[in-house]
Amino acid sequence: MLFRKKRRIQFTDKKHPRQGIISSIMGAVAIIALLMLFIFSGRAKGHAGILFGYMGILDFILAVAGFVMAIRCIKQEEIYYTTVRIGVVSNGIVGLCLLVLYIVGLA
Repeated sequence: MLFRKKRRIQFTDKKHPRQGIISSIMGAVAIIALLMLFIFSGRAKGHAGILFGYMGILDFILAVAGFVMAIRCIKQEEIYYTTVRIGVVSNGIVGLCLLVLYIVGLA
């Protein structure tokens, strides 16, 4: 009790950017869609068909769009970077996974 930390209230003009929030949501949707594609393709034992390929391409486009949106948002000043970082990481991981999957599929 003697050495407890004082909580300081800091008033700033920082805010969560709208593009960062949207990018984070797009990342979450892309991760869920990727997991669903993996699960349903696994249940079909790799013979899911062209529809799953198109859905994977759409998921890749969603991940790239969210990644670009988050990167553009990093250049802003006086913002909280939490949602921006979540958007960059989640969309980057999904995009990288789908890109690797595409390259392995070509080989």
